[in-house]
Amino acid sequence: MNNEQLIKNLIKQGESGQLEFKEVVRKEDIAKTLCAFLNAEGGMMLIGVKDDGKIIGIDNAEKHEMELKQYLFQSIIPEAPVTVSIEKIGTKEILSVKVWNGSKPPYVLNNGKIFYRRGSRTVPASPDEISKLITERQKTELHWERQPALGVEIDDLDELEIRKTIQDLAKYGRGKLFSEKDVEEFLTYYSLYRDGHLTNAAVILFAKEPSKYLPQSRVRLTVFNDSKTSNSYSYDKVFEGNLFMDIEDILQFFEVNIATKSKFTEKKWLREDVTYPKFALREGLMNALIHRDFTSVSGTVHVAFYPTHLEIINSGSLYGGYSPNDLAKSHLSVPRNPDIAHICFLRQMIEKIGRGTVLMIEDCESKGYASPKWNTNAGYTTVVFPGVTVTAKHDAVNDAVNDAVNDAVNDAVKKGIIDAVSDTVNDALIDAVNTIIQLKEGASIKDIMDATGKSNATVKRYLQVLREISLIEFKGAAKTGRYYLTDNAVKKIKPKK
Repeated sequence: MNNEQLIKNLIKQGESGQLEFKEVVRKEDIAKTLCAFLNAEGGMMLIGVKDDGKIIGIDNAEKHEMELKQYLFQSIIPEAPVTVSIEKIGTKEILSVKVWNGSKPPYVLNNGKIFYRRGSRTVPASPDEISKLITERQKTELHWERQPALGVEIDDLDELEIRKTIQDLAKYGRGKLFSEKDVEEFLTYYSLYRDGHLTNAAVILFAKEPSKYLPQSRVRLTVFNDSKTSNSYSYDKVFEGNLFMDIEDILQFFEVNIATKSKFTEKKWLREDVTYPKFALREGLMNALIHRDFTSVSGTVHVAFYPTHLEIINSGSLYGGYSPNDLAKSHLSVPRNPDIAHICFLRQMIEKIGRGTVLMIEDCESKGYASPKWNTNAGYTTVVFPGVTVTAKHDAVNDAVNDAVNDAVNDAVKKGIIDAVSDTVNDALIDAVNTIIQLKEGASIKDIMDATGKSNATVKRYLQVLREISLIEFKGAAKTGRYYLTDNAVKKIKPKK
């Protein structure tokens, strides 16, 4: 089901406590309604739609989208996760504005007024409602995310990831701007540093070694050779980085190892390779990492490949009262961990609030895969991607690459050719070698940057190490040449039969 049909279905439902139509862009009225949504259960507004559901559209949608984003950011206090996007319905364009229920109520307009949602009406909040909102805020202060992470100092955080977040704030305009030097002020503003202590959320998002303090932050990735009951697997690794590091590393594994789907065209009977549903897998992984239940120290996320499918499992049942069937249609997002979700929102890793699962289905179907299926049982939530598997010879090739790189690095360190490298750098060297293997015509620096997500300077450092340990060589002119495996590396990496 595409976005257009989803919007049409929503409009058929009519206005409600969480859905309102507006004919035109009146910024003050829109801010008032969003404030009410934030103080209640969240909500969605469709602008360019009459009260009776007739779609009339709006002119200059792109201009209104930019102006509205800026206005809402300045008008609602405290800062709230609001998404504004343009939706096409036939030849008309409308604006979709969405918020989840806020984690810092009461939300106030910059004129000091507080609004609430009663049925399908936006009204000034009564004293009792304001008191209820304040009580709710006091409860959120005790939420797991905001509990102090004792023994963790700001120096234990990955300053680079914090600076990236501050840069993204400036780039995407989704929050208050900070100087890259204002790390403590940034952390305090987003409730990640409170009363002289970093919070659990800060550790999950930005710690260099989060599992050292919170073992439930680990993520396991396994490639099973057989069914779930099998103890035989070809790959098994535990990721222990912060949320952003783990996302990058696991998505890189997907990029290198997931098999392409092949089909034959009806007219020419030629094979056509179809890429795997990258958006759907990224969204499924993001959901597991953001919505997992961290309150149990034994809670985890497990990415499990089987010969016929992929499963992503996270601790915690579906949150917000939703059932698996609800995820197949547009719904409002109710994040279990709103502070973590908000930072991901600022990084533009969350695009359309509450629409991600629907877009996952659309992405899978557009790539020729069956729709993902969700289930929740025994305190865990699982999303299954039928037909998504790793390449057939993953185990032999990958193990050979690992062994070749490890042996070459260890030998070079012993001989004093290079300094000892960390596990993270070693994994990055393996990724670079895998990229060169995938591209039989040789790999450029840009190819490896695209495949690994690393910067130009970082890739150059890795390539220099690989050249010093005689695993790769450069062939061709300075500007057009490419990197290849050396003959020695080919012999080492060739899997044994």
